[in-house]
Amino acid sequence: MVYLQISYKKIIKIALQNIFGIGKFQVNKICNYLGISLTTKIRQLTPEMKNKIIIYIESNFKIGDDLNQFLVQAKENQMRIKCYKGQRAKFKLPRRGQRTHTNSRTVKKLK
Repeated sequence: MVYLQISYKKIIKIALQNIFGIGKFQVNKICNYLGISLTTKIRQLTPEMKNKIIIYIESNFKIGDDLNQFLVQAKENQMRIKCYKGQRAKFKLPRRGQRTHTNSRTVKKLK
């Protein structure tokens, strides 16, 4: 559930970003849609507004375990079709064009 991960002492801009899959752009989109100021604290919201936020997030975004499962399936699909990113993932190398001659020791070390 979304509401279990939200800290009630923080402002809404920071508290919603703690949910896996929601960033700055999504927080601005949520607050603009619902007419909430970014500087209001979660504890100042009414229970109706909290429910509206939860419903809006769950209906419009993939978050938490659903997003994580989607990302894993996308990675497995790339490996299955043998695209460049999938082959780099298979050998545990950087996938986005980073150099490997002197850098990426962390990625190689985790093999």
